Amino acid sequence: MAATGSVFEIILQWSRNKPDWQRDALRRIVAKRTLDADDHQELALLCKRGCGFPGIEVTPSPLGAEHVPSMATAGEKVALTSIRDVMGVNRLAPGQELSFEPDGITIVYGDNGVGKSGYARILKRACRARSPGEILPNAFGGGADAGSATIGCVVSGDPIAPLAWTDAGSPHAILSSVSVFDRECGMVHVRERNEVAFRPFGLDIPDELAGVCQAIRTALTAEQGALEQARDSAFTEPAFGSGTRVGRLLGALAPGTDLGPLEKLSNLSAEERARLRRLEEDLARDLVRASGEQRELARAVRRLSEELDRVFGAVSDAELAQLAALAGTARSKRSAASLAAERAFGGSALKGVGEATWRALWDAARHYSEHVAYEGHDFPRTDAEAVCVLCHQPISEGTGDLKLTFE
Repeated sequence: MAATGSVFEIILQWSRNKPDWQRDALRRIVAKRTLDADDHQELALLCKRGCGFPGIEVTPSPLGAEHVPSMATAGEKVALTSIRDVMGVNRLAPGQELSFEPDGITIVYGDNGVGKSGYARILKRACRARSPGEILPNAFGGGADAGSATIGCVVSGDPIAPLAWTDAGSPHAILSSVSVFDRECGMVHVRERNEVAFRPFGLDIPDELAGVCQAIRTALTAEQGALEQARDSAFTEPAFGSGTRVGRLLGALAPGTDLGPLEKLSNLSAEERARLRRLEEDLARDLVRASGEQRELARAVRRLSEELDRVFGAVSDAELAQLAALAGTARSKRSAASLAAERAFGGSALKGVGEATWRALWDAARHYSEHVAYEGHDFPRTDAEAVCVLCHQPISEGTGDLKLTFE
């Protein structure tokens, strides 16, 4: 269904579902037409506020019906007839009246400084013209009250009661339907490039809004680039893997993230601090030397492990059982040998013959005879040329037989 109404009414209706910062921009465009750097800065803040940025105190003031001229009802014609009772507007003298013809053209002529621009400012403020400007009081009069005047008009040729206008109040619905065209409005057609020869009053607003949106986009893109360059390397080049607790927390970090778990992880225990010191000391050492020490330590650990395996193997249940069996066999053989020695040498002149101490003596004598005294001869040597290796006396026939018996 096609929209109906004036250009301003259509723009107002269209703006109601737009973001608040764009509606604020429309209000500024209607009031000022050309926005300055301060306007762009505030609109950028409002844009971020609408996206949930915290700590932004600027609040939007969306375009409303009070900001745009209202059009008369279809078929009605509103015409101004007079401005009088002017107070607090520049240096306009009170008690004067400026009259207009309801039909045709009224030309107001006067020298410089007589007040033509002052009356024009009243019309622009009362009728909500584009670029209404600001009304200042008489600098020499000492008054600080808002400007005021009484404005007469006719609607469809019928006079109505004079309208009291105050600069600080809301515009009157009838007065805001009057279009005021001045130099600032004419600049839309004269100074700027246009694709149409005639542009109805208010149709420059969408173009201005598009330019503002582009300017805000450029500003926010530049701010984003600066923030990305200033971003901490903990996020651009994370030292923690995505599988770690810290890595998962940093990867999910958002404005509303609870920082409690992250602060808890950032505090090291005494054991962790000690381990960190050891790691720092290890990293500060000569890597070649440290690696050699580690390899040598590994070899020592392997040798110790092998030795422990050998020891544990030697004292296993099977080995202990075998040792016990051998010990029992040794005891049995020692007992049998002692019994045999006692039987064989029971009549010897000295006791202990055949026992361990005596056997050590006899084994030493054998070794001495075979390797030193009588090398190449069997032990014991008992021929006539031999002497006893123990007493160095000649060996008699009985002594030789005794030695053979001992052997």
